[in-house]
Order: sequence, then C-alpha cells, then structure tokens
Amino acid sequence: MAGRFKAIWTEAESTLVAPDKTGKTAVAIRAWRGARWVSSLCLALLAAGLAPSALAAHASVPPARESHPLKANECLPAPKGKVVLTISGVVTCGNAGSETSPLARFDMPMLEALPSRVNATHTPWTQGVVRFSGPLLRELIQRVGQDVSTVSVKAINDFSADIPMSDIARYEVLLATRRDGEPMPVRDFGPLFILYPFDAHPELMTEEIRFRSVWQVNGLVLR
Repeated sequence: MAGRFKAIWTEAESTLVAPDKTGKTAVAIRAWRGARWVSSLCLALLAAGLAPSALAAHASVPPARESHPLKANECLPAPKGKVVLTISGVVTCGNAGSETSPLARFDMPMLEALPSRVNATHTPWTQGVVRFSGPLLRELIQRVGQDVSTVSVKAINDFSADIPMSDIARYEVLLATRRDGEPMPVRDFGPLFILYPFDAHPELMTEEIRFRSVWQVNGLVLR
C-alpha cells in the first residue's frame, strides 16, 4: 500500500506542479491528470478501509510524548538538591515512588519557592519574639494531596505527632524553614519546624499543641 501511495504522489507532482509550457492544451491535460490522480487516491484509501477525510485527520494527530513514570502525578518537579522532606500517604501529586504509592519529595529550594509567610511570635522554647518563615502547612498539603483528615509529622530522631486537619485549616500553621531570616540547623529546630501562631492565639499554649509542634521535621504522612 505504501508503494501505491508513493506512485500516486509522484504522478501528482508531475501533473500538478510542472510548469505550463504548451498553453491552454497543456492546462487542460494537467487538469484531466489531476482529476485522475484524486480519483486514484480516493480508490486507494477506500481499498485500505479509510475514508478520504481520514488522511487529514491522521495528519493532525500529534506525535506521542514519553510518559512520566507516575503518569497523572507528573505535576511536581524532581528535587535537584538534598531531599529535606518526604510526603507519603494519600499523595496525588508526587515525584517519586510508584504510580500506586507516589511520594512527594522536596529539597529546600522547592519548599522556599512556595508562597512564604512570616510568624513573629513567642514560643515555649525560645527567648523573646522570634520571626519564623516558611510555607503554610495547609498550602503545602493542598499542593500534593487531597481528602486529608490527619497529618502525621515525623522528625529526624523518629519522634512523631499527629495533627488534625481541623488545626491546619483553622490556624496559620507554618512549616518553618527559617528563623530570623536564616536557615535553621538541626541543633536549632531545623531544618524544618512545625510552628503554631502562639501570640495570635494564646489558647494554643497547651501541652497538646506543644506536642504537635514538631521540630527537626523530615517527613509527613497524609491520612
């Protein structure tokens, strides 16, 4: 079939493209040959089980792209630096793991590229007012998951605490990446710190909330 199409196309070029050197008679001959070429093309398409319109439809189909291994979860770029946070559980936008169990991994530049907030507050563990900055925890969760009811926060030393989404939705809970404008080392709550707005909401100064304010964070599990 490919040979038949090639022969038809070659004839079309010679009949429709060749310059007119013999006047009106040559024009009539080329018109007749052009009609014969169109008729031959239609017959060839019908013999192949295609309507003539299928040629244009086939030409409009774009070439296939190579699919991301996670397919529907290719919305998050891969980290280029050291991974500081891994999010698992009901992740819908991931960059690692598998299609059935995706993970969202972040390096520090990825976290700091998210919209940042500043919380200037006293805390039970610091002296005076300290300015913490970083993305809101709820905005980070919305970026990678959905239908979350509880977030389990994990620390480098394997400590963990569960935070209900009701807390995260009601209060501006930060995943702090900086303290007074500087990155936080591990010995100083870093690299990541779950911070509640204690000064804005004095009712948060409870043992339960202090337990949920995890520092040295390196993982979140969305449930």
